[in-house]
Parts: sequence; structure tokens; C-alpha cells
Amino acid sequence: MESSFIRRKWESLKRPGRRLLIAGIAGFVAAMLVLAWIIANYAFPEKMHKYPVSLVRLKNTFSFVFLGHKPEFYYLDVEKNGKDYRLKKDDVLDISYRDEFVVKDIATDVFSGRGVTVHVDGLGGTDHFRVMLRGIDLVDKVVMTRSKGVRDAAVDAGSIAVKYNGEVIASVPMKVVIMPQDWLRYAKNSENQQAQIEYLKRAIDMNKNDVGVRKMLAAIYEQAGIADKAIAQYNDILSLKPDDAGALAGLLKCYIKTRDYDKAIKTGMKLLRINPRDASAFANVGYAYGNTGAWGKAIVNYKESLQLNPDDTLVRFRLGEAYEKANDLRNAVEQYKIILTKAGEAENVKIALAGAYLRAGNYNESIRLYKEIIAKQPRNASAYANLGLAHGGKGQWKEEIENYKRAISLNPKDPVVHYNLASAYEKRNQDQDASREYQAVLKINPGDLEATTKLADIDFKNKRYSEAIRVYEKILKSSPRKASIHANLGFAYGELKKYKLSSEYYEKAIKYGIKDSQVHYNLAYTYDKLGRKKEAIREYEYVASSHPNMDVLDILAEYYTDEKQYENAIKIYKKMIAVNPKRATAYSGLGYVYGLRNDIDKEIEYYRISLRYDAEDDDVYLSLGKAYEKKRMYQDALKAYTHAYELNPDSNVAAKKIPALKIKILQQKHRES
Repeated sequence: MESSFIRRKWESLKRPGRRLLIAGIAGFVAAMLVLAWIIANYAFPEKMHKYPVSLVRLKNTFSFVFLGHKPEFYYLDVEKNGKDYRLKKDDVLDISYRDEFVVKDIATDVFSGRGVTVHVDGLGGTDHFRVMLRGIDLVDKVVMTRSKGVRDAAVDAGSIAVKYNGEVIASVPMKVVIMPQDWLRYAKNSENQQAQIEYLKRAIDMNKNDVGVRKMLAAIYEQAGIADKAIAQYNDILSLKPDDAGALAGLLKCYIKTRDYDKAIKTGMKLLRINPRDASAFANVGYAYGNTGAWGKAIVNYKESLQLNPDDTLVRFRLGEAYEKANDLRNAVEQYKIILTKAGEAENVKIALAGAYLRAGNYNESIRLYKEIIAKQPRNASAYANLGLAHGGKGQWKEEIENYKRAISLNPKDPVVHYNLASAYEKRNQDQDASREYQAVLKINPGDLEATTKLADIDFKNKRYSEAIRVYEKILKSSPRKASIHANLGFAYGELKKYKLSSEYYEKAIKYGIKDSQVHYNLAYTYDKLGRKKEAIREYEYVASSHPNMDVLDILAEYYTDEKQYENAIKIYKKMIAVNPKRATAYSGLGYVYGLRNDIDKEIEYYRISLRYDAEDDDVYLSLGKAYEKKRMYQDALKAYTHAYELNPDSNVAAKKIPALKIKILQQKHRES
């Protein structure tokens, strides 16, 4: 049905009259197109020779010129960085921050170009035709308006809109190419650290092997105090470039800031293997060693640093401090003096030098320097406090106390100065003033154990034992293993005749490591009071072995003699003789023990030695007489008894022995005759 209809229409067109009409219309249209093209070539020859003629173009031109339709867009001629590009509707213009571009020509049906404009999205102005444009402006506009959403390297940047009389007739899409350098630029131009960090992180995301950008990010992290992230960046750099001296130096500083001194030392040593003339590295390694307490190694590294950079006063100052910590005060003083020679009136160095003199016991120089410091800094409380210490070192207690008071007037909340003032009062037996200052320490620092102990010690010293006990027992709640407190409690309870408690505290003092022989002696005395004789002797024996004194040796000698431990008694008497060779009673005691052992010759020997040192001891003469009598040496015995009687006419023993001995002598002579 449909095909027959078409055939009929076709047949009707073949009729002669109709064929002439169609041919006439076609000819007219063709003539108009040709005419329009001729007019355009005549009016705009510079344009038309560029545009190739096609039927579509002729048709569109006719529609625009004769029928008033909207003009068609064909392409843009764009010059970018000196190179020409022809862009049609479906083409994309890629722009980076380094590019410069200009729209040189526009191909539309509007041959005159009147009313035709172009506008690039994101840039100011109304018409960008033949205007030189910069890619950096476009990139910045896109990033600044969509910074959080910009993640890819190529980002949609809108389009170049082609307008005729203000109406868009076409657009060419654009993309901006975001490069690592863009993020680097933004980081450098920003004053906001967080923004800088974000920009640099994006630059690294685009080029993870960019060591330079990583260093910048690490440095910003370091400045922002985010040391852990700075360390991570430096370590990433070193994984890419293990011998990067800059990264090692940055990492070394970060480890010092985080107080990871062992890693700082390890990093610094690696850096110095790469660059053995890095003075800063030596200084930082020295600082790290110092903070681990290795002052000898700190000194070595500071000296190496100064060999390379002798004018670094900070390193020299730290060297002085290291010498002080190592108790090498002579070299500490020398370093501080060198700084003062070079730097002039550096007050902090003068203070350090004065302190070194103070520690070295050079009180005169210390006083001189502290007075100079105070002349320039009259409100320097610390200088007054140290000046007080220096005067105290010289025994100038009035000046010592005066300067402590001045320091307290300037800084009344310094517990150390109050404590020092209290100690100064205590040394001068000004216990009431000392107590007041110790109380001041406790008001500032209620938990100060030393001040609390000192207050109890003052009560103890002044025999206020009950008050002392109360404080000492309070101290033991926080310091239960403090041996000296247990010893003082033992003594205090002993003075109050509470011997059981006294012995318990003495035992704890010994258990917790006290080495004072007096404590053992006191414990022995307490055991005696409790009737615990064997335990008392054990403690006396300890004292005799470590710090023998005559009282203890007398006690032991008497005990051993009573217990018939004659060998031990002899040892004790001989120890007494070694301690005091001129003590007559030691010899007489030794003679007595030998007599108990029936060693009469030794007994007589030591009695006679005893009488050399004390010729007026009638008891020894009596004992000597008895010893002679045992040996049947009656003449010698009579002489001994006679000396005893002459020294002590009230001696009944001597009075009886003299006539008895005379009879024995006569009997002996009779037997012999």
C-alpha cells in the first residue's frame, strides 16, 4: 500500500509542469546560497578564504542570513604556548598553571564577527576573545573554589562559551591539570600551617618520591609541634634516600624534642658518618648523651663541635654545664670564662660561672660575681639565695641569713630558700626560727618530707619525744622503709622507757639497712632492759667487730668471764689493749682470766703490767699477792699484800694476809734448814 502511494507521487512529479516548478525553486535557493557566499567573500575576504565551502555550511549560512536563524559554531582557533590548536564542540582544552593561551579566531555563520564573543568560565570580564589568558589564574580559581573536592590530576574547569549577542551558541569544555607544583605553590603562599600541610600532602599523593616536598612537610610538622608526623616523614625520606643528610638532621632534632635520646644518638652517629664536619650534629649528639647521664660522652661531642665551630657560645655553655655535671668544676669555670671573654657581659653565663665557683668552694669569687649580678638585677631572688649559700660556706652566718631573707622578700613562695634559711637557723641552735621556716616550707609544699622530718628532729633534739614520735610515725606512712626514722623512734620510745616498742623500731632500722653502730648498741641496751641477754650480747658483738669501744668491750669481757668463755674473754681483753695500750684495767682483767684458767704465770705477768700503768690499785696488788701465793712465792706475795695494805689500810684481806704470810715464810725457812 505504502509503496504504491510513493510510486503515484513520483509519477505525478514527472509531469512536465511540476518538474519545472521544482527546478525553479531549487535554482533560486542555489542562487541565494551562491549570492550569500559571494557577498561574504567580497565583504570579508580575510575570513572566507580560511573556511572550506560545504553544502552544510552554505545551508547554515543561508538560514542565518536570509531566514534569521541562530548562527552555527564550527570551531575556535586557540594559540597555547605559541602553538595553534583548532577546537570543535567535542574537543577539550587542557590547561596547566604554566600555560598561556588566547582565542585567536572564531568560526561561525557570522562572517562579520559582530556580536560574537567568548567567555572563559572562572575568569573575570565579559569577552575574552583575543585576550591573552594565564592558566595559573584558571587553576587557582578552580582549586580555591573547590579545594576540598579537588583530588584528581585533571579537573573539569567549565568551558569556553561562544556567544552571539549575549546568547550562548556553543561551548568548548576545559580541564585544568593540577600538578604537584600547584600544591607546592599554595603551600608556600599560605600562612596557615594546617592549609600548608594539606597542600603538601596532596603534592606528595601525586608524587610520592618527591623528597623535597616531604622535607617541607616534615619541617612544617616540626614547627607545628607535631613531632611524630615529622618523624614519619623523615623516615619516609630515608627509605627513599638513606643517606639524606638533611632528613637525618631533621630526624635528630625531632628525636631530641620527643626526648627519645637513644634514637637521637643513633641518628646523629649515622649523620656524622656521612658528614663528619657537621658541628650541629656533634652538638645535638652531645645534648642527647647529656640527657642520658653519659656526661663524658657529652663532653667529647661538645668539644668536637667546638673544634669545627669555636664561636658557638651555646655549645660552649652546654660544655660548661656538662663539665659541672661530671663534677669537673675547674673545666666548667674555664668554659664559662671563655664565653665571658668573647661575649662580654652575658648575665646568664655570669650566673653559671658564679654557681660553678660556689660548687667548687671558691666562695670569694662566687660572692664577687653574685654581687655584680645583683647590682644589675636587684630583684634577682635566686642570686640573693646563692649569695647566702656562698656566705654560709665561709661561715658568715649573719650575711647568709640576711641574703636568704632578701631572697624570700622577693620570692616568698620559694620552698628551697625557706628550707635553707631554716637549716641556717638550726645550725646556730635557733630552733624556734628554724621551726618557723620549716613550717613555711610545708605551707608551700605540704608533702615536703624533708621539712617534716626536720621539724620532728627539732622536737627530738629538744627531748619532746612524744611530739617527735607523732610526726615520725606519720612520716613512716609514706616512707615505711626509711631506716633513720625507725632508729629515731627506737631511741624516743627507749627514753620513754617503752623498751618493747623501742626494740621493734631498732630492729626495723637495722632491717632497712642502717649501718650506725650506735643503733646496734642502743638495741643491745634495750635487749638488756628486756632481759634478753643473749640477743643483747649479739648486738654488742656486732659493735665490737665494727666500731669497738671500751664500754662495749667491758660488757663483753664481763659476760664471757661469767659464762666461763675464757678464750673469748681473753680475745676481748686483748682487743681492749689494742684500742688503749695504757689502760691498766685491761691488763688486770686479762690476768684475772688467765688465773681462772690456772695459768698462774700469765696471771702474774699481766697483773704486773697493769701495775705499771696504775701503781695505786690495791685490788690488783691483792690479786697479785694471791697469784704469788699459789706459786708458793711467799716473799713476793708478802710484798704485794704489803703494797695493798699501804694503799688501803682498811683492807681486811691485806691485814690478815701479811702476818699469815710471815708465818708461812718462817715455816718455809725452817723446812729448808
